[in-house]
Amino acid sequence: MNKNKFITLRVTEEEYIKIKEKAKKSKVTLSKYVAFSALDKNIIVIDGMKDVAKQLIKIGTNLNQLVVLCHEGKISCLDLSQCRKEIHEIWQLLNSLTDPINPPRV
Repeated sequence: MNKNKFITLRVTEEEYIKIKEKAKKSKVTLSKYVAFSALDKNIIVIDGMKDVAKQLIKIGTNLNQLVVLCHEGKISCLDLSQCRKEIHEIWQLLNSLTDPINPPRV
C-alpha cells in the first residue's frame, strides 16, 4: 500500500511519552501505533509467541516423522489421539487470546 499522506498531531510531552511507551510495548512503530489506534484496530501483544510457535513447529515436525516411519513400516502405528487432543486444546487457547470480542489491550 502506498502511504503518501501525512498527518500532523500535537500532543503534550506527557501524552507523547505515554503514546511512545505504548507503541514500544506493542512492538510497532509510533506511526503504526497511532494509525492503528485511530482506525480502531486491535493491538494485541503476546509475549513469547515466537517461542510458542517454534515449539509447535517442532512438535508438528516430530509428528510428521512418526507418520512417515509408520507408513514405511519401520514402527507400528501409534495412537496419537491424546496428542491430537492436547494440540487442539493449545490451538483453542491461542485463538482465545486473539478473540475479537474481548481482546487484551495494551
